[in-house]
Amino acid sequence: MNNTLAVCDREAEYANHLMEYIKRKQKKQFQVCVFTNMESLKAYLKQSTVYILLIQEELAEEAYNCDNIKHICILSETDYSGSKDNVPIIYKYQSAEVVLKELFGFFPLNDTQPKLNNTSGRYAEIISVFSVGDDIVSQLFAYALAKQYSFLRRTLYINLNILPILPAISGYKTDKSLSEFIYFLKQNNPNMTAKMYEYITNHETLASMEGVTFGPDLYELLPEDIVHWLNIILQNTKYEVIVFDVGSYFQAGLEVFKNSTRLLLLLGQGYWEQWKADNFKEQLEWSGNEEIAEKLILVPVTDEIKINLQAVTAENFEFETGNLSLAAEYIIK
Repeated sequence: MNNTLAVCDREAEYANHLMEYIKRKQKKQFQVCVFTNMESLKAYLKQSTVYILLIQEELAEEAYNCDNIKHICILSETDYSGSKDNVPIIYKYQSAEVVLKELFGFFPLNDTQPKLNNTSGRYAEIISVFSVGDDIVSQLFAYALAKQYSFLRRTLYINLNILPILPAISGYKTDKSLSEFIYFLKQNNPNMTAKMYEYITNHETLASMEGVTFGPDLYELLPEDIVHWLNIILQNTKYEVIVFDVGSYFQAGLEVFKNSTRLLLLLGQGYWEQWKADNFKEQLEWSGNEEIAEKLILVPVTDEIKINLQAVTAENFEFETGNLSLAAEYIIK
């Protein structure tokens, strides 16, 4: 589900004030944007969708004819809140707190959030691997972690990198592209479990989905796609560990983080990597994602380890065993 909440009102000061209040109070639930004219709103709607549009009353008629808007709520200058022709109306000149309370009376917050729905009763550990530094190190670590887990439990490895390096390390390139799977996932194919298995490659003990053919395809994924994907895995497969190699910091990646039991953050010794890691945590807290920050486990990567990993080739990396002692330290048996 798209979680964009838009405010469209010619009174720029009012619109910006309301936007800033919503951002402070609901930054975890919504991406908030503001428009002061219909032209800019229409331009935005050509590329994106809006879940809730709060719009000035005299502009509402024009908005009814726009595509990519899920819900419309009118901001009225008349001292009235209610509905007309099944369209919610809120009196705009009251406190932003009351505006927000009435808005979510019409559109309950619980209805805006995609959720895991694991009815199987089976537990699976979901591990995310992320790095603010060298993505080669991160990919090798994530694969080695998944491979070593696979000797102990049924494990699925999923590569969410724009430029996946596994073909270079393994010495072969699979024809089972994650790009194609993403297409079927977004189409909500009725037999997605069987379709997913078509795009899984088995390396002896490890099952893997090894990356996209075209990097930007990853950005087609939305948070609700991730939830749908996880529900398929949790309800219809027997995997006990799922390792996500998250190579991009984007909305779908955040959804993976939210639903993970652990987020392993690889951290080098350099000043800038340390600074970026601190900034990453600050952004999580600022955006209301404190629960993600609490899952963070720092994985120190010394300069020696980094140099050794950067020298890895298909000839010296044991692809079938994941020979990386650093990863072994983060296996929970």
